[in-house]
Amino acid sequence: MIRILTTIAVTAFLAVAPLATAQHAPASATTETEVEDDFNPVVVQVAGPGSLRKMADKAGYRGAAAAEYLFVVPQGVNILGAAGGRGSSRDGGPALISGEWPDDAEIWLLVRGNVYGGGGSGGNSGSPVATDGGKGGDAIVAQSPMTITILKTGSIKGGGGGGGGADGAPGYGGSGGGGGFPNGEPGLGGSPEPSEGTFVGGDMGRPGTIAGGGQSGRRGNPGGKGGDAGMPGESARRVGGSPGNAIRKNGFDVTVLNGGHIYGETF
Repeated sequence: MIRILTTIAVTAFLAVAPLATAQHAPASATTETEVEDDFNPVVVQVAGPGSLRKMADKAGYRGAAAAEYLFVVPQGVNILGAAGGRGSSRDGGPALISGEWPDDAEIWLLVRGNVYGGGGSGGNSGSPVATDGGKGGDAIVAQSPMTITILKTGSIKGGGGGGGGADGAPGYGGSGGGGGFPNGEPGLGGSPEPSEGTFVGGDMGRPGTIAGGGQSGRRGNPGGKGGDAGMPGESARRVGGSPGNAIRKNGFDVTVLNGGHIYGETF
């Protein structure tokens, strides 16, 4: 039975539809939703990326098995996973992780805003070695059973893979691959190489944004463009990064009610 807290103005009817795949919005549908009077969860507003369990702990949770928690991503709020290329990892990070909960805990995530996996870093290019694009991050990672409801204003999108780097050629350093959606860093441009007195260095690609994957550099041999939401990075000499999942279930019982938009795989 679907149970939604009335005190946060969720009505007894939600527009939901079959789960959408990458780059496809759901068809319009309506499913009746019953509201149980005894459902009285602790409501936690989600303001940034991280573990839902840790957010609950910060709000005073002490590990009770019968816990009921409703996490809400407000309308207009963007929750972003870490960008690939910042720090030690070239892969994008997850936006939200359920964390581990007792078996009898009931965990809901209500998405009115946007949850995006981090974009993978673009591959480095040129001489001596070009590199592959980084992987996109998952938007939501389940580590316990949970229910995810996406309202009409909400979206869940896996991070795009970073574009592959291009090899340099005599006289040309390959351009850096563009960073993947939404925030992956570009790869490094290739070093210039002398050829008949000509020196040309490849320029860097562009970072990914919420509008899509970053473009590859324009000078020298071009690298691959970064992938859009839930899409792989384009290949150049090297392979583009794979996209992140919209929802990674990890074998747990995860119910998804989609009345908004999902871009990326859900398994």
